Amino acid sequence: MNTSAEYFHSEVPAGSSGAWAVEKVSIPERAYDPAADPRPDCFKFRPGVYTCLRREQTQFMTDLYDEWWTQRPAIAEALARGGDVLVTGLGLGLVAEAMLRPADSPVRRVTIVEFSPDVIRLVEPYLAARYPGKVEVVEADALRWEPPAGRRFAVGWHDIWPDPHAPVCEGEMRRLEERYRRWCDWQGFWPKTYAEAVASR
Repeated sequence: MNTSAEYFHSEVPAGSSGAWAVEKVSIPERAYDPAADPRPDCFKFRPGVYTCLRREQTQFMTDLYDEWWTQRPAIAEALARGGDVLVTGLGLGLVAEAMLRPADSPVRRVTIVEFSPDVIRLVEPYLAARYPGKVEVVEADALRWEPPAGRRFAVGWHDIWPDPHAPVCEGEMRRLEERYRRWCDWQGFWPKTYAEAVASR
């Protein structure tokens, strides 16, 4: 799959709010043989400084290469369709930023539904400053939120889970797909694309 968006590291600043924190984590260089690693390429070892969003000891999101890679279907759809995009789950704002980052991006606005006010405090100011007028963050439960009358989204992307293998994912994906079907022309789900990437080995 080709998109005009390239991989990038998150520039969301480190900080904490309530039980949530954004941290910068360094993965040092070490002896490594990619040919001996059986995992798909997107999961292989890549040293560097990364950004991590966590709640206490649970890691919710990073800007590791595999996180970007497994969100590429949504990025590609948004850049192909343009217009208004819906994202459930703010995380580090990585997918929203990837949709808006290209200078020629046809995406007009990304509406993000996020349950945690602490995550919003940590991440929304960065996105608002970098993409003024193009990011709307709504504090709400994605499983219950209803868009205002007249709203329509070219793309709906759902990423509200810290673990793509969690047993709750399957049922919640069905609920989200059914809930937002009338508002979204296309919908995608991070656990599904993650599983596809794992299976590509």
